Amino acid sequence: MSTFSCNEDLCSGCGTCVFVCPKHLLTLEDRHPVMSEENADKCTECGQCVAFCPEGAAEQEISEGKTLGPSLAYDIKNKAIIDGALKSRRSYRTFAKRPVSPALIEEILEVANWAPSGRNARFLRWIVLHTPAKIREFNQTALNWLVNEASEDSAFIKHYNPQSMIELLKNGKDPFFCGAPAAIFLVGDKNQRWGEIDCAIAATYFNLAAEARNIGCCFAGRGTNIAQASSALRQLLEVQDNESVYIGLFFGHKTVQAHHVPARGPVPVTFL
Repeated sequence: MSTFSCNEDLCSGCGTCVFVCPKHLLTLEDRHPVMSEENADKCTECGQCVAFCPEGAAEQEISEGKTLGPSLAYDIKNKAIIDGALKSRRSYRTFAKRPVSPALIEEILEVANWAPSGRNARFLRWIVLHTPAKIREFNQTALNWLVNEASEDSAFIKHYNPQSMIELLKNGKDPFFCGAPAAIFLVGDKNQRWGEIDCAIAATYFNLAAEARNIGCCFAGRGTNIAQASSALRQLLEVQDNESVYIGLFFGHKTVQAHHVPARGPVPVTFL
């Protein structure tokens, strides 16, 4: 149900909101945008009307969310800053032992919350292991599952060498998070059409927002796959039966800083 409204005192009647609505749900009446009750049920609350309104007249209330004004909008046209940030992102696998504070994690998540999703479904939720103790509990649960419960038919067992992981875990090593003090998983309805894509985009937003705060990240392939495969780990993470563990990352304070951007080969592209 749409929460769209228009501040007629600010509206100039330019029609930009009507033009950018991806589902064509707005019309101009007496030079002001209107959404019918029938169309309101079709609205996904994507926020395009609010984002592109030059006068700040389009309004949208989403629970306790707030609209960011022009003074808080980032200069997306500064290609040097944007390109530099994207090219300089690195995967980090060595971390300081001190934990990442919940306040800092919430700050990063607040940015990642703006990641786009198919049809603006916003179905995903985040599960955070924010202390070394929780990481150890995850690893111990994984070890118990690998030793006592894992089936040879499991997709995880087919793709990985479980014996090597068992040996690493028994020797106090961390094959899932590289000794990071924290990890995060994105889970959601397993029947979502674009579940993996939406979660990958959101995880990338998290990664870039973390990088801006000098927090190193790495995608957790093994951790994600074993969390999805193991019923014990799903229970530990409080994943519901109708949910999939789509993607995970581990992160922490950096011990080293990158100083250069390594070379890449030519882009493999075909123009048709």
